[in-house]
Amino acid sequence: MRGRLFPVVDGWYEWRQEPPLAQSVQVRVGVSDGGRLVLTGLRIDGSPSADLLRAIPVGRIEAAANAQLAVVHESIGTPPVFNPRARPVAPPVVVDGGWETVEPALAVPRDAAAGGGRSRGRPDVFYREVADVYLDFAQDSPRPACDLADQHGVPVSTAHRWVKEARRRGFLPPGRPGKSG
Repeated sequence: MRGRLFPVVDGWYEWRQEPPLAQSVQVRVGVSDGGRLVLTGLRIDGSPSADLLRAIPVGRIEAAANAQLAVVHESIGTPPVFNPRARPVAPPVVVDGGWETVEPALAVPRDAAAGGGRSRGRPDVFYREVADVYLDFAQDSPRPACDLADQHGVPVSTAHRWVKEARRRGFLPPGRPGKSG
């Protein structure tokens, strides 16, 4: 089962999935104390039945929210504003050996002390791609890190390390023990 959230009005999103649910379902999303996006409201067109309530995939909806949306503004006393998650548009570009950039607005100076002007480890664009693939797998699979490892032909521990670094760099929301996404 795969689904997506579509903005409706006033912070509500319609959940659409294949196969479709019997009635239209709308959700409201908020930021938890840990920084993850979670459901804070649920609307159902018509009268809810036990079968419909059991069929609503709350975990998948939260995984989709964390995959599709990013918090772009939240101040004290105001609700958060969500925008579609930014995707990298190009590989990193090195200009004059002193700057590393994915998008010009996000340019960061390289640390000259680390390896004579070379950045250690992998560039941000790699971890953005890891985050995107991981979040896509998390919508359908209970083991997205294993799927990521299989896709890239690496041990699962390496995929977990990539995911951990993507979280550290802010490309993935904080994790929850025992939950994917």
